[in-house]
Amino acid sequence: MRDALAVYYFPGMWEWDRSIVSPLVHQALDRSVRGQAKAVTGDGVDDQALQETLDRGRALLNAYAAWAPTVDHFTPIRVDTDFEANISDPATPGSNLVTPAGDEVRYCDRVDLLAIDSDDAYWVIQHRLVTNGWADHDALQLDERTIAWCWAWPQFYLGMQITGTVYNEIHADAGDVGASATHPARHQQVHHRRMYARPGTVSGERLHAEGTDDFRRTLIRRGEAELAAAGADLAAEVSAAASTDLDIYPSPERGICARCSYRPPCVILNQGEDATAELSKSYRHRPPEPVQEGRLGGVTWSMNRGAAPPRWPIK
Repeated sequence: MRDALAVYYFPGMWEWDRSIVSPLVHQALDRSVRGQAKAVTGDGVDDQALQETLDRGRALLNAYAAWAPTVDHFTPIRVDTDFEANISDPATPGSNLVTPAGDEVRYCDRVDLLAIDSDDAYWVIQHRLVTNGWADHDALQLDERTIAWCWAWPQFYLGMQITGTVYNEIHADAGDVGASATHPARHQQVHHRRMYARPGTVSGERLHAEGTDDFRRTLIRRGEAELAAAGADLAAEVSAAASTDLDIYPSPERGICARCSYRPPCVILNQGEDATAELSKSYRHRPPEPVQEGRLGGVTWSMNRGAAPPRWPIK
C-alpha cells in the first residue's frame, strides 16, 4: 500500500488529473503485491488468492482517492525519502556519538511523505494500514518513531523545521470490491512546490483529527522541548547499546531462539567457552546497505548545499 501511495502523492504528478494518476497508482500496487508474493512463495503463487488481494487493494485505493482530497490541505514535497542524522554525544557537547572503533553512529530511517501547507509549515506524514480500531490519541502523541523523524529531518535538510506529524490511517476493509472508481479532477492546490528552508512556527491546536469509519487523519504539533527530549533519549539508548561494558542477559525461549542467527556462538558462550573462532568462521561485518537505483523518492546523500551524489557502480 505504501508503494501505491508514494505514486498517489508523487510531487511531480500532484497537479495531474486524477484519472491519469489512478492507473499508475494501481500499477504500483500490482508490482508491489506481486513482488511480495513471489518473495514469500517463489514460483508457487496462489493465483486466486493473489487476485483477491489485488481486487481488495484496488477497491481500498479507489475509496481512499474519493476521500483524501477532502483532507489533503497540503502539497507533497517528497515521498518515501531515506534520511540519516548524526547523534550528539551527551557526554561531550559539540561532538557526535561514535562506536568503540571510531565510526560515527547515525540515525537512519525513511519518511513516508513530507508536505507543506498553506502556512509554509512542514509536516511528516506516516501511512498506517489499520485492521482493528484506530490508534489511541495518547499512543500517537507518544509515538517515538515519528517524533524522531521531526527531530532528525532538520539535520538532514538544514534549517527545515518540522511543525509536526500527520497520521494517515486507512482501514484495511475500506472500499467495495467491484465498485466503480470516482475521482475529483484535481486536488486542492496549496501552491508550494519547492523545499524552502523556513522554520514551521505556525501556531494552532495541539491535536486535530477528522475522518470517517474507513479513514482517519490526525495532525499533532510537536514542540521544541519534545524534539530535544527525543534526541536525548535516542542518544542515551545508542550510548548504552554501543558501550563495550554493555551487559546482555540471556533469555532463551523457543519463540526467540528459533529465529535467532546467533544460536551457535550463544551455545558456546553458555558452555563457558570462547566463541571467537566461531564468530570469525561463520560471521562477517555487516556490509553497507545496497542502494536501490530508481526507487521512487529514493536519495542516497544529504540534500544540504554542497552535498554531492555518490558514484554509481559501473555495469
